Amino acid sequence: MKKLVIVAIIIFFAVATQAQEKFKIVKDVPHTSVKNQQHAGTCWSFATTSFIESELIRSGSGEFDLSELFFVYYAYLMKTDNFIRLRGVANFSQGGQAHDVFAVMDKYGAVTEEFFTGYAPGDTIYDHTEMEKILSAMAKVWTGIDGVGRHWKGASRAILDEYMGEMPNEMAFRKKTYTPMEFRQAYLPKSSDYVELTSFSHHPWYEPFRLEIPDNWLGAQYYNLPVDELMEVINYALENGYSICWDGDVSEPEFKHRQNYARIEDENMKLTQAARQDGFDDFSTSDDHLMHMTGLSEDSLGNRHYIIKNSWGDSNSEHGYLHMSKGFVYMKTVAILIHKNAIPEKIRKKLSL
Repeated sequence: MKKLVIVAIIIFFAVATQAQEKFKIVKDVPHTSVKNQQHAGTCWSFATTSFIESELIRSGSGEFDLSELFFVYYAYLMKTDNFIRLRGVANFSQGGQAHDVFAVMDKYGAVTEEFFTGYAPGDTIYDHTEMEKILSAMAKVWTGIDGVGRHWKGASRAILDEYMGEMPNEMAFRKKTYTPMEFRQAYLPKSSDYVELTSFSHHPWYEPFRLEIPDNWLGAQYYNLPVDELMEVINYALENGYSICWDGDVSEPEFKHRQNYARIEDENMKLTQAARQDGFDDFSTSDDHLMHMTGLSEDSLGNRHYIIKNSWGDSNSEHGYLHMSKGFVYMKTVAILIHKNAIPEKIRKKLSL
């Protein structure tokens, strides 16, 4: 019994110390409030939409509340089209990547949250489990039909309308009426100003390649940098007022959203390019989650951390934010999306950007 009491006291003080850890904000890039993806696998849209909203603030366009689910709705149509054209040899899931939002934006436009919440009438929780299963099953049926007809688009939209609500044809904004594409052209940034970067040694450095992760269903190209230079880009961007859309592995026990931090706690882990590659090759580093990197912080010892805006609502004592250590970013970043001007000039030249 005495031993149990001692153990309980140790655990209590460990938890208390953990809960009391404080971080000092060093750099905070202006951004919008924390949102909640709830039970839907839509982090890619929430993170990228938040990033775009931050870019609009940075460029002087003001604060926007864009509809994350607008991009999700049309991404499903694009995924279905892709799945059918590839005869079912493609990924079809709730997941996606940052470039999906820009692809939808360029093809279909965008609207504000006011005009498309993504909730069907009467719903208050995002949960696309059933909808995704139905759409996936329908897509598989269509791939088995010779000379598939034109009805798949209407059938897919009917399912999306039922689960997500009907899509508006126009919206009002700042005393004008816009179609989604007119709104996109009037206010939102050009896709060509942005680039995705990664760091894996099985492809040549400074060249683009198709990143081999399931959620890259569009087959997008990512520019490949040595990890030290990728970290240099991240630091330069944040220090100069640019936020970052971050994609990485959060399956590690060291990712502790409830405790407001993510860090590498194994003191024996070597932070090297080779170790990163080993993790990617053996799937211990996986493409789990996209979030919005919005600034820099320091712990009580002065160690640099990166401020992360999650999309899980006000779900911890930092009201939805966490602090990610340099080691965690170094080892567990799969990719980032960033404005080209946020890349140091010497690295841009190496990438021919």
